[in-house]
Amino acid sequence: MQNSSIKILLDPIEKIVINRKHAEILKDLIGDQIIDIVFYMPINFIFSSHCVKWEELSDKMNAILKVKIKSHFKNYRVKSSPYIITAIFDNKTINLIFFSKYTGYLKKVFPINSEILINGKVDIFNKKYQISHPEIISYEASNNTIFRKVIYRQKGGVKSNSIERIILNTLKIIPNLEEWNEDLKNYLEFLPSWRDSINSIHRPDSLEMFKKDSVYFNRLAYDEMLANQISLEIIRTNFFKKSSNAYIKSKKQDLLSFCKTLPYKLTKDQSNAIKEILNDLDSDKMMLRLLQGDVGSGKTIVSLITSLFVLKSNFQVAIMVPTELLAKQHYKVATNLFKLAKINIACLVSSTKNKNEEYRKISNGYYSLIIGTHALIQEKLKFKNLGYVIIDEQHRFGVNQRLKMRNKGKNVDMLLLSATPIPRTILLTTLGDINVSKIQSKPFKSSVSTILKSVRNIDEVMSYLEVYVSRNKKVFWVCPMIDNNTDSERSNVEDRFKELKKRFKSIGILHGRMEPEAKESILEDFKSGQINLLISTVVIEVGIDIPSATVIVIEQPEYFGLAQIHQLRGRVGRSDNDGVCILLYKDNLSEMAIKRLNILKNSTDGFEIAEQDFKIRGGGEVLGKRQFGEENYIFFDIDIHHKFVGVAALEAKKLIKQDPKLLSARGQKLIKLLYIFKKHKAINMISAG
Repeated sequence: MQNSSIKILLDPIEKIVINRKHAEILKDLIGDQIIDIVFYMPINFIFSSHCVKWEELSDKMNAILKVKIKSHFKNYRVKSSPYIITAIFDNKTINLIFFSKYTGYLKKVFPINSEILINGKVDIFNKKYQISHPEIISYEASNNTIFRKVIYRQKGGVKSNSIERIILNTLKIIPNLEEWNEDLKNYLEFLPSWRDSINSIHRPDSLEMFKKDSVYFNRLAYDEMLANQISLEIIRTNFFKKSSNAYIKSKKQDLLSFCKTLPYKLTKDQSNAIKEILNDLDSDKMMLRLLQGDVGSGKTIVSLITSLFVLKSNFQVAIMVPTELLAKQHYKVATNLFKLAKINIACLVSSTKNKNEEYRKISNGYYSLIIGTHALIQEKLKFKNLGYVIIDEQHRFGVNQRLKMRNKGKNVDMLLLSATPIPRTILLTTLGDINVSKIQSKPFKSSVSTILKSVRNIDEVMSYLEVYVSRNKKVFWVCPMIDNNTDSERSNVEDRFKELKKRFKSIGILHGRMEPEAKESILEDFKSGQINLLISTVVIEVGIDIPSATVIVIEQPEYFGLAQIHQLRGRVGRSDNDGVCILLYKDNLSEMAIKRLNILKNSTDGFEIAEQDFKIRGGGEVLGKRQFGEENYIFFDIDIHHKFVGVAALEAKKLIKQDPKLLSARGQKLIKLLYIFKKHKAINMISAG
């Protein structure tokens, strides 16, 4: 459904961008619809005051001046000297400075004796006023006391000025849409219209209007979150309307018997999670459940055990993970766990050889358990009878990726796993209202102590590690960067490896640019004891299970989110031996950074850490911006607008309950909202039932 009042916004950008070359560039880099141009936000504004008197000038101010050009001068003997144009303003001289090799055009642009209106930043040099690289502006601006220059990030050679012209032309034609917000009126003293909000962000009268907590940004951020919550609620509601696959109920008892054969005893939390998941799988409605478990709590085993119920009912199970290392580790665990169960297991990753043959064996049902990365959502991969999808580290995948995976089968049950405990607000933002199982206890009884050390004490840390390594104990050392090519301030694995190699013999290096085979080889050497000290990036953050590793050094932890450090810390203490985590921080940390590191020192409970991090830092860095899957918000910033999440979730829930097909007058307005924020695919679920 496309409503005529928003049709112009959904039209291709060629209707507004006449220059075909620019249109093609902008389509590739911004989007192919007019709404993408409308939503292309400025990155900065320069506001200039219109001055008519010399006394109004001051150092570092942005000013508009009407000047008369007096003379041009360039000292060609000194190559580094600037091109100087002397101008008259209010009967006094002011210099216009240009640093450029190409200055021949300036005499034409600034002819002697001409009066010109210029805009630029005023500086004092040798006790005289000057303006570097002023721009000429139209005399229309002379009627305004404030002049505004909008800065857009250049795209593919299309300059900011060109983008601004395109957007200004677009703003003239955007429709004044009927108001769809009801609940938001209770939270904002003044509710600007959608069109006024868009105009105010592109053409603000002050920098205050452009701030992310301004009433205009608040309104658009709420619109974006409401569209997100409505689409999630539609998906969730229609998901639960569908019938589940008919699994063989007697296999449930077989599964409980299988648990008794395990070489270890499941924790109470693991057993409860298995029962909750089995009850969902056994119901007549499709399952959508999140299994949250702290680092090392045993989520993988829970998911594999529940998959056996589906596998024994002659359905296929797919486990999707974000990295090859994690996929291969899960493959080894599953192969070992099900070695007597006669289950054919495939591991499908980008480096898998003979992919077409593997695809054939999956489509004909030879493989019943398929573990892989994004390779699982490739269009050419067909399943014979996929019944159950498990998505590990679910925050690395977006809603569309999860739906693609679910659509690989019929009435597919879905279990999402997260090793990062997610605060309720972020959970609502990314997944909406969802059934949650929690595993808080851990199978092993060891603990991890956390020590804070200044980088000034790095020699003391190295001496401490030498004792550990001499006893054949294994140590991780994590740096935030691979090399110093992009950030010389942060420590990197290559430089740290060179330094540590002088003191340690059995040492290895691991990072994301290495080939999969090289990564596996290094990890095998680390497991077997050929390497005792492994210098790595955060590539070890998830899925690396080396029980004999007892110490981890995390260098410059101030550059990581708390949840990420907690994940890294979870690489040690994974057996009956206690672990040690050393946070090696730089000096002169901010008060907030010290507060955050002390949270880690005083707590090993991931749920508590995530909640505290959310309170002091906001949500954007609890999981890290990169971990919101493929969801890229335009206006919504969880650090600033998290107060709107619960409001939007409640409004969406109430709306879909009262008007599930969005047929009411307000429902029709909200359909426009879904189209504007490209959430209209959810509408297809309504029409498809």
